[in-house]
Amino acid sequence: MHSQLIIGLEGPTLSSRERRWLAAKPPLGVILFSRNIEGEAQVEALLAEVRAIAGAQVWAAIDEEGGRVNRLPWAPFAGRLHAAEYGRQYLDDADGAVRAVFEDSLQIGLALRRLGFTHNCAPVLDVFHAEGHGIIGERAYSHCPDIVAILGAACMRGLQEAGVEAVGKHFPGHGRADADSHLAVPRVHAGLPELLAEAEPFRDLAEQKLPHIMTAHVVYDQVDARVATLSRFWLQDMLRQRMGFMGRIWSDDLCMKGVGDDVPDAARQALAAGCDVLLVCQPDGVQAVYGSMECG
Repeated sequence: MHSQLIIGLEGPTLSSRERRWLAAKPPLGVILFSRNIEGEAQVEALLAEVRAIAGAQVWAAIDEEGGRVNRLPWAPFAGRLHAAEYGRQYLDDADGAVRAVFEDSLQIGLALRRLGFTHNCAPVLDVFHAEGHGIIGERAYSHCPDIVAILGAACMRGLQEAGVEAVGKHFPGHGRADADSHLAVPRVHAGLPELLAEAEPFRDLAEQKLPHIMTAHVVYDQVDARVATLSRFWLQDMLRQRMGFMGRIWSDDLCMKGVGDDVPDAARQALAAGCDVLLVCQPDGVQAVYGSMECG
């Protein structure tokens, strides 16, 4: 399992325990949050030490969407527009909005690459719904799936030109959800035709070779009783078979309440459902998963 993990780290430097884990059971990658970030030189040094211990091939991911989802508090990362602002611009100047998203993503990608990052957890491909929980809100480009797909593709292309891989999220769509999956199990009460219509941005970008898609910890209760992250219906029947996605399927963070309280069990269920990458972001969850591997 360790070779499919992307793990969160405790702080701005590696702990002795993390060094042991990285050496004994190297993960696929690490993901950094604000708690891990003090400055450019420190981030470069942290990622360099991770790779010195675990191998040069180890991925380094981050959430730099723009707007309120921003981890690196300096230029060009800080003060970027929310996705929804590009969506509004698109209604007045479609070509200009596409160019602006591409250029923003290219500059962010180049800056991330210089620091040692390989993956950015963007674009958000969720469709905005005013009645949905605010956890998505202005992180979504638009209420229109076509606009989400067009601007999401521009984001993907900008990152790719910079040498950073895009991770589209949260399949099959978090915009309608009635709760924050960090804290609860969200539900969506829509039928499969509506859900698939709103998941079209994922299909569109899959056709354009989006390399990674992250799942939603959401129950779509008219379709399946399991959250999408743990659902073979969503990941195999819909994403792989119906939409033809050939890239890697990432779980959202398995420490979130949307998949329960037992992180190792959630990891096993996510693997069984078809996740290729297991995201475990919180130090307690990382400890639980590594502890379960030592026992089993």
